[in-house]
Amino acid sequence: MTKVFDAYPWLGPLLFVLAFVLAPLVPGGYVLYIFTLVIIYTLASFGTNILTGYTNLISMAGAVFFGIGAYGSAILTMHFGVPLVLSMFIAASIATVVGLLLALPVLRLEEVFLAIATLGFVMISVEIAKSSGDMSGGENGMGAPGPTLFGWALDERAYHVFTAVVLAGALWVARNLARSRFGRGFLAIKGSETAARALGLNTTALKLVAFGVCAFYTGLSGALYAPLVRFIDPSLFSIMVSISFVSMVIVGGLGSILGSVLGAVFVIGAPQLLTYLGFDQFQRALYGVAMILALMFLPDGLASLFKRKRLPGADAAQSGVAR
Repeated sequence: MTKVFDAYPWLGPLLFVLAFVLAPLVPGGYVLYIFTLVIIYTLASFGTNILTGYTNLISMAGAVFFGIGAYGSAILTMHFGVPLVLSMFIAASIATVVGLLLALPVLRLEEVFLAIATLGFVMISVEIAKSSGDMSGGENGMGAPGPTLFGWALDERAYHVFTAVVLAGALWVARNLARSRFGRGFLAIKGSETAARALGLNTTALKLVAFGVCAFYTGLSGALYAPLVRFIDPSLFSIMVSISFVSMVIVGGLGSILGSVLGAVFVIGAPQLLTYLGFDQFQRALYGVAMILALMFLPDGLASLFKRKRLPGADAAQSGVAR
């Protein structure tokens, strides 16, 4: 099986999308809710992985973009009558602009210093959300309109298919971005920013692109989340939301699109599934033990399960034979 996934790296994510498109066939409203929630968080995982997995920039500002997407879409739809699909992309674009503005003053920072600086923005955003006016409900939060498409109300199954289609498009874009010159530039920065500069790469511009893509994907994820739960509050901006995004990338596999998918399934889907199976009292303990074991025995993430292991020097021997 690993040979198949090595030969066709896009097969794993494609099978995932197909499985989730067919999820409406599963009976039970809560099960379908879990599937849809995993799809939505997979989008945020894509964005976080492009920033952290491909450029090695650790940002804790994911909750800011997620909250902006959720609040922006809900406000535009409820108070200004903007169609849902259009409001989602407008909200994601606003999150992108905020991400670029946030990146400008912190681009000189690296590793833990960057994480702490972006953590400060999370704390500020929580207070802004709590002290906002009646339009967003302030500390009490606000209701979000249900999903509609071209004036037609979407039930839970139709909205699930809609989110799966959005995910498929985002997966295609992420895959092509990873293989483009931007993706190669991101990996060069991850290897050595000094060496990347010596090669003539504009590392500042590449970092801005990575921040912008991360903000757009995470903002779009938040915009899809609001119609699903139909109520949002300032807790969307909490640090725990940002931690969950980073956890998805680390558990799934840094720098891997398939890892983003598997990380979202594990970090978001597993706790919800434990609750559904009646283990809600032990959910956190079981989930915590499972995460520790995953990190201990799969340091390269869950995506490493689908990669064929090579012996040391195998690549060099293979290239020598090819010659």
